[in-house]
Amino acid sequence: MMSTKLNENQLIAIHLIASGVKAALISKQLGIREETLSRWRQNDKFNEAVENATERILTEIVDTHKNLLITSQKIIADALKKEDLDLLKKANLALRFLSLMKGKDDIEKKSSDSLFQYVHARDFDIRI
Repeated sequence: MMSTKLNENQLIAIHLIASGVKAALISKQLGIREETLSRWRQNDKFNEAVENATERILTEIVDTHKNLLITSQKIIADALKKEDLDLLKKANLALRFLSLMKGKDDIEKKSSDSLFQYVHARDFDIRI
């Protein structure tokens, strides 16, 4: 039976699993057998820690996407306001931005939807 306190290797494995690293690579990096990792995965406390770490990582990704989008839009808006930038360059910049966004879901919405799906699947104990 596993101790109720997670050891250092388990904590490292939790972070790696939550980051999407494959079991074979985790086992190799930690110098453990894949069977050991599999046994850890059967422990409720270990799985809860993996789910919490995964949710934190997904939240960080959503926040990063939001910040990148806000920063990018501000830079484009600032460039379009510059008086020393000629109209043709401004039009080109605006058209390039619009073509990149055309047909794509809003980055923030896409990221938030992924996090929402993960959290709700977790709430209902559905593996995605």
